[in-house]
Amino acid sequence: MKTIKYTLHILLIFIFLGSCSNDNDMPKFPTKYARILEASITVKTEAENKITIRAHFDSEETAKEKFMWSVSDPELATVVTNEDNSATIQGLEPGSTTLKIESADGKLKYFSTLTVVKAYPFREPIFIDFGNIESNTPFNVFKTSDGKIENLIDKSNIPSGYSIKIDGSFATLDRNISNTLGFPSEVSNDMFFNDGINVESSSLVLSNLNKNLKYTLVFYSSINDNNTENEYIVKGSTEEVVHLITARNGSNYVTVKDMIPDEKEEIRITLKAGPNNTQWARFYCINAMIILPKNYELEFPLSF
Repeated sequence: MKTIKYTLHILLIFIFLGSCSNDNDMPKFPTKYARILEASITVKTEAENKITIRAHFDSEETAKEKFMWSVSDPELATVVTNEDNSATIQGLEPGSTTLKIESADGKLKYFSTLTVVKAYPFREPIFIDFGNIESNTPFNVFKTSDGKIENLIDKSNIPSGYSIKIDGSFATLDRNISNTLGFPSEVSNDMFFNDGINVESSSLVLSNLNKNLKYTLVFYSSINDNNTENEYIVKGSTEEVVHLITARNGSNYVTVKDMIPDEKEEIRITLKAGPNNTQWARFYCINAMIILPKNYELEFPLSF
């Protein structure tokens, strides 16, 4: 008889638990724990890509106890336990390892997967040429028919992992345009352009960037026409607007410094006719763009 009652009791518990639709409906047990909420964590190599991870504790009292963080393979990452029981992680080599938080007495433990990926160090400029005419390395040639360039190369021909794409549309135009900035003729003589009356604006989007880094963007635009001016709206985690007179421009460029990507690791460059553009079709264009690391000193005229 006792066995039947015990079995019914257990059955009722299972029925109750099965009726709970989510964690908020579950009965509350006085469980002491330390948890890592992320089942998988990714960190990039390079010191500037350090991340901080925080554990979730059952109570403030538990959170004040002594805990230690570690990884099963210390050759892949270093982990520093901070005074507030958070962990600062730096990736060293690509690979996968196990991240652990453990109480000082060893009674509480929790694990997560830590993946380390190789980060592009970004120490050299990235040059982009817009238009149909082919230019030589180190320029990445962006044609409108392609719509996107993935894995842009830098001046040393190292793949960056960064990408650029069109959001909108551009036409192409070839003109004989000379410059004193050191751009090869293959770069200065072609461009993306739009008739600003019919296509008010169009955008270029840089993606797969590193949101822990700051990027400087240099724009060169020139067209054989009169009274033309560009407006560049550059937006990452912040926004900056700059202007450039583009009418037969052979010697001027414009720079946006220290732009930080947004949460999607993107920077958007929107082009449109500037406020001083009185050309009959309000042409706006772009011939070349340079992406620079923070504090990189670019010297003109350029040499390749």
